[in-house]
Order: sequence, then C-alpha cells, then structure tokens
Amino acid sequence: MWRIDLSARGGADDLALLSPDERARAERLVNAKARARFRSARVALRRLLSGYLRVPPGELALEYGEHGKPRLVSARGDEGAGEALPFFFNLSHSGGLALCAVGQFGEIGVDIERIRPLSYPGPLARDHLSPEEWRLRSDWETAAARPEFFRIWARKESILKAAGLGLSRPLGRVDTIRGELDGRSWWLMDLFPGEGFTGAVACSRRPKSVRQWSWP
Repeated sequence: MWRIDLSARGGADDLALLSPDERARAERLVNAKARARFRSARVALRRLLSGYLRVPPGELALEYGEHGKPRLVSARGDEGAGEALPFFFNLSHSGGLALCAVGQFGEIGVDIERIRPLSYPGPLARDHLSPEEWRLRSDWETAAARPEFFRIWARKESILKAAGLGLSRPLGRVDTIRGELDGRSWWLMDLFPGEGFTGAVACSRRPKSVRQWSWP
C-alpha cells in the first residue's frame, strides 16, 4: 500500500511517461490543480509498477474495463501485448493525496476520501447507507458523523472498485459491515492516510500481510 503526495511536481521527463490516453484525460479536466494532481498520480503509479515489474515506466501498457478499472497488460512491443498480467493494483486520489494498492493475490480496490466540510451527512447517509450501517449511530444528522460517513463511503467504493463495477451499483447494496456485494465476500481494511482523510482497501482474498509506504 502506497501513500502518494501529489504536491511533488514532476518535470517534462515525468509527463513524457504518460500515454496519449492519460494525457488526453488530464486535458479534459477544467481545473488546473485537478489536472496537475491527475498527472502526478499517474506518473507515480507508473513508477511504482515499474519498480515491481522491472519494466521502464513509459513502456507499461494499461487498459480500462467497462467501468474504468485499470489493469496491466504486457509492455508495449512485447509479443504478448494485450494479455492481462497476474498482477493487481488500484489507484485513488482525493485532494492532495493518493493511495495505490498493489498485490498478486486477487482483485483489489482502494479508495481515499478527504473528509469534506459537509454541514451534516444526514441526507447522503439516508440515500447511500444500508439499514445496518444507518443503525451504527443515531447522530447522522450532525457534523460529528462526518468522519464515520466518509469512512463507510471509502469502504463501499473500495469494494465496488475491486469488483470492477465503479459506481454502477447503488452504494446502499454494498454491505461494509460484512464486506459483501451481490452475495460475494470481500476482505476490508480501513486506512488512515493523513489528517482530514480516510481510506479503505478491499481484496478478493485476505492478504498474508499489508505493508505501507510513502511516495516519493
């Protein structure tokens, strides 16, 4: 598990590592700060994967599923290009931080959420929490519930991302108490990436261990 500081700006050499698709996606972002953070997150992802796979970061080929989940395929120019490699990863960013989860033991999803200054999360909690999650506390209508709301939200998104479903399923169908979605169980772990942030990682199998590092 990698915590990525998106304030570390790269130079032209770093930006050259991005694929044409990644550059185009960045350019579609209207906000300049969001563009810079998107690029920084993608450069960091490529450098991290490069270190694991011993492939130059600019030669890593990524493709995206129907709901946007990235997967790694063979390096550009390899005879096996287009075949998925048995290596799993996921990336999420919010504000000035990103989380990248990597592993070899099954599908993985990660989410990071900045605990935004909602006046109170009550309406969102009613719409997106399961009945069991709603019963966890009685003060969803107060600002004191914000950290718990975003913790549960991160858990839900991590499961949906691990399953490759994005936000195509109603969040209320994701059971973060039992770690279940559509009858399938997921291993879940809460993450604490920094002050004012919360996160979660979901895996199709319980990992033997979880190690956490910072980048750069």
